[in-house]
Amino acid sequence: MLRIMALDIYSLFICELYILGFLNIILVFAWLGARRDRTLGFTCIALTSILLAVFFSSLRSAGLQFLPIAVGNGLIMLAYGMLLSAFRAFREKKTGYTWLAGLLLWALLCCFPGFYYSMPKRVVVVCLVCVLYTGALIRLLWGARDSLKMTFWPAQLLLWIHLLFHLARIFLDDASPNPVRGAIGGSHFSNYVILESILFVIGLMFTLLAMVNERAQNKLMQASLLDPLTGVGNRRALLEQAERLSARCVRRQQPFTAVLFDLDHFKSINDRYGHQQGDRVLIDFCEVVSQLLPKDACFARLGGEEFAAVLALDERRSLALCEQIRTHTQQSQPDAISYSVSIGVATRTRQEQGYALLMAQADEALYQAKTSGRNRTEYYPSLMMPLNPLSAAQP
Repeated sequence: MLRIMALDIYSLFICELYILGFLNIILVFAWLGARRDRTLGFTCIALTSILLAVFFSSLRSAGLQFLPIAVGNGLIMLAYGMLLSAFRAFREKKTGYTWLAGLLLWALLCCFPGFYYSMPKRVVVVCLVCVLYTGALIRLLWGARDSLKMTFWPAQLLLWIHLLFHLARIFLDDASPNPVRGAIGGSHFSNYVILESILFVIGLMFTLLAMVNERAQNKLMQASLLDPLTGVGNRRALLEQAERLSARCVRRQQPFTAVLFDLDHFKSINDRYGHQQGDRVLIDFCEVVSQLLPKDACFARLGGEEFAAVLALDERRSLALCEQIRTHTQQSQPDAISYSVSIGVATRTRQEQGYALLMAQADEALYQAKTSGRNRTEYYPSLMMPLNPLSAAQP
């Protein structure tokens, strides 16, 4: 049966110093490999602070007091502050100056002899500051739960164990000085503190590396689903979102509509005004559509001047919305450039009707709109006339 108290505290110190040094090396290379990621940078500073704190704590065996008590514990406070900055950087928040709070508090308290020479008081303050900082980390991590599908709960579990350990230490650590002359540890509870800190640092470092990696993968995934020019979804994003929306509409017995948009005479806009203005027209159209579509709609650029959307709307409301989009597009005129859009609409008439078939039907309706004079909305299967027959068709 393992008895932690039987572990030699000198061995624990050497083990902790070795682990902290090795983890620092790993983290420095990870920081460089991640293009100097701020989260990893702050974590690297935190580990370095802990490494120095452990070293200064070991100087108790030489009879020193100031370096182990004031400097060593101050570095622990700095390390927690750096971890707070790391989590704030991960959430893309400003780091501010809250990382200094623990260090300044410790420096101030050490100015009072009643605190400086009282181990019970020092233990309580250290534990309370650790609990407060860890609670702040848990709160910051909770705000990122939607983006961390894989690493959120392991990180939460690690932080809660660390928080509860220091809460328990307040009641379990009697803070009685070690009677052995030249002892490294401050009290009999030091063995547990060192062992827990080793496990926490190892777990935290690999958890943070996993979090940064997951965030990078999420950003790459999001980038792969966006059109770089307009910022709306691309064909791949539309396919994924359309399948989900279609399945939801089937479950809820809601209508499902596919819409195709094609900007009229877009090549002539590029030839007349230049590609930069052509890009401006594409961006303007996306802004117009995005402002008018309902929140649950999916809108994407298929390529060139072709766009598509899927809606949980019936035929009547879809046609009304498309006419609104067509009218707003004609009135938009970015940089005094007039342009219009032709629209094809198809609504699912049978539950087994798939997304691909619906898009093909919308494409037939769009073709009819283009061959019938452009700047109009056509509906499949009726291929009806535009809702406003007097709309100005462009040749």
